[in-house]
Order: sequence, then C-alpha cells, then structure tokens
Amino acid sequence: MWGQRGKFTAVNAQVLACKIGTDESAVCGLPFRLTVTGTFFAVLVLISSVSLSGFLDGVKEQETLDEVTELIAAGEQLSMRGEGSEIILEINLPHGTSADFGTLPDREGNWPENANNYCITIGGKSKFYPAAASFSNPELNGPVFLGPGRHRLFLSTQIDQGSGRLFVLISETGAD
Repeated sequence: MWGQRGKFTAVNAQVLACKIGTDESAVCGLPFRLTVTGTFFAVLVLISSVSLSGFLDGVKEQETLDEVTELIAAGEQLSMRGEGSEIILEINLPHGTSADFGTLPDREGNWPENANNYCITIGGKSKFYPAAASFSNPELNGPVFLGPGRHRLFLSTQIDQGSGRLFVLISETGAD
C-alpha cells in the first residue's frame, strides 16, 4: 500500500521507496583487477615450478649421494684392511649426475693431494666431500670419473711406491 509522501507501508512498517542508482565505477576497475589477478597467478605458478624444480634436484642429489655413499663406505672399509683388499659393487647414478673420486672440482691436476675427496655434480653444480680413503684410477695416476647410469665397479687397494700412500683403486668391470 502506498502511503503518504512516497512511503510504502506493510503491516505497520514504513519503508522508503526510492530509485536505485547504478554505480559503474567497479566496471572501470575490472581490467586492472584482472591484470593484477593474472600477474599474481603467473608469479604463483613460477614460484611453484621453481620450488618443484628445486625439490626434484634435491631428490636427485639425495639419490646420487646414497649411491656414492655406498662406494665411499666400501672404499673406507678396504682402506682400513690394508693393501690387497678387493670388492665388487654396483651403483646406479641418476640421469644428469656424475661423481668424481680423488679430486676437487676443477682441480683434477692436483692429484694425489686431493685424492681423499669426492665430488657430486648435478646440473652443472658441484658439491665436494672429504673421505677417509684416497681414491685413484687403476693405473694409480689420477682421479676417477663416473657418469650417469649403472656401474659395476671393482675396488682394490694398493700402496703407491713413490709416496707410500694407500689408494683405493676404482675400475669398471661392466654392467650385467
């Protein structure tokens, strides 16, 4: 019911009847809001992909370290037993990784001074670690490099006659 002076009454309640105006200022800000939201989403996706990539590299590094640690532990055990000790073991380095024994990164010429170190390289980034054993190739004249894949290795110990130092010699016997 229409009452006096443009008021609508219903069950003794009065409500003002007025014309509702349209405010289109939100429509003008819509492209800006969509741009900000899109940019935020793109940054979120980028951060997520970088984080995932870092996580996967960490997993790959841990897998490589687990495999290499097996070889290092065997080498240290052989080294404690002395000259003439031998063992055969298998390791499997993940794709995109490599391991160097008896050297530090970019210092391959400093062998045998760095023979008691090993290095893991993943995606061009290297980390080196110390070892209780000294490592060499079978010719007893330099470090050993292993690329990705399965490796069946023969480890033996020999004393270098020139220095009197005990080395763990690493040679590949071929995969089964």
